[in-house]
Amino acid sequence: MKEEWCRERPFSDIYRHLPAVLPAISASLGAPCPTALYRNPEECREKLHLPQCSSCLFIFVDGLGYFNLLDNLSYAPFLRSLRSFFRPSPFFSCFPTTTAAAICSMGTGTCPGLTSIFGYTQINPFTGRISQMISYRGAPDPKEVPREPTVFSLLSGRGKKVATVGEKRFDASPLTLAALDGSRYFVEADPMEAAKTAGSLTSNFDLTYFYISSVDKAGHKFGCQSREWKEALEEADLEIRSAFEAAKKGTLLVVSADHGMVERHKSFDFSALPKKLMEGVRLVAGEQRDVMLYLEEGQDACLKAKEWEDYFDGWAVAFDKRHAVEKGIFGPLSPESGAYLGDVLVSFKGEALLDGMGGKGVKMPGVHGSWTQAEARIPLIAVLK
Repeated sequence: MKEEWCRERPFSDIYRHLPAVLPAISASLGAPCPTALYRNPEECREKLHLPQCSSCLFIFVDGLGYFNLLDNLSYAPFLRSLRSFFRPSPFFSCFPTTTAAAICSMGTGTCPGLTSIFGYTQINPFTGRISQMISYRGAPDPKEVPREPTVFSLLSGRGKKVATVGEKRFDASPLTLAALDGSRYFVEADPMEAAKTAGSLTSNFDLTYFYISSVDKAGHKFGCQSREWKEALEEADLEIRSAFEAAKKGTLLVVSADHGMVERHKSFDFSALPKKLMEGVRLVAGEQRDVMLYLEEGQDACLKAKEWEDYFDGWAVAFDKRHAVEKGIFGPLSPESGAYLGDVLVSFKGEALLDGMGGKGVKMPGVHGSWTQAEARIPLIAVLK
């Protein structure tokens, strides 16, 4: 068991979490956009030490954890040259440390407790079935259910022009609508051309958001300590540099991520779990590193959490929904969001995971979702050109 559990509880300090970034940027642009979690964007800006700017280039590198980057700065010469601009205090993702939850929290400037996204998969309370939240397969249409407004849409409502540069498959997707609605979407197939486009758009747009997915893909496929991952980091570093060089003078560059990653070194087989653990469990969702259990009516969630934690014998921490809400690890919880959240949450420690949920194993060397230092800590880099 190598990977350390985070001592800081999720959202124990809301200003040191990913959702604070866009409200802070809105204040930097002179158009502060309050959200349900951050009522004072100017305070966000001050806490994150962001300067005022005429335009902002926000680059979001999927899967680039703070320690993943720090351990491999030799493969990122441009980001290494900006090391003095890394935010000085620890900066965190949200919980769980998974893309859908983090991107929606970031895009709305809120938290999973308000966006209703708690995992890679979760229950759809309208159908009682499992939905997948990257593609929104089986999930409620974000156009048809109440949701938090995106900061992009708030900025647009204040007369600011917002652009997004990304892959074609994400254009008009449900996740993009839920997290990034309100921007004009630009599609570029070639990564370097996308980077140059993102930088050049700062001449005409107040905020440009550029999403890089290659680091996360390499980590899942090959592991976050692999040669392929380091090559993906090199390429991402070149893209960030190219975008920054193409940006107009006076642009604020902000670089961050949704989560970090660990490599799997211990697997528990879902199909081999004792029958007692599954008694009273209606549905299993979440992901390999952060599992959600939905219980049958009348089941004792506190007792079930203890059973699961005892079984994994130090490799996982389990807690019931009531205690999770009381501790505020999802941020404030709306009544609507509570229907999506599991009754028991099982988060794996070290570099362990539960393989085979949903009937099949996913043999990814690199994984995330839990609340270890490597997964929870993310970079926040901000420099004015």
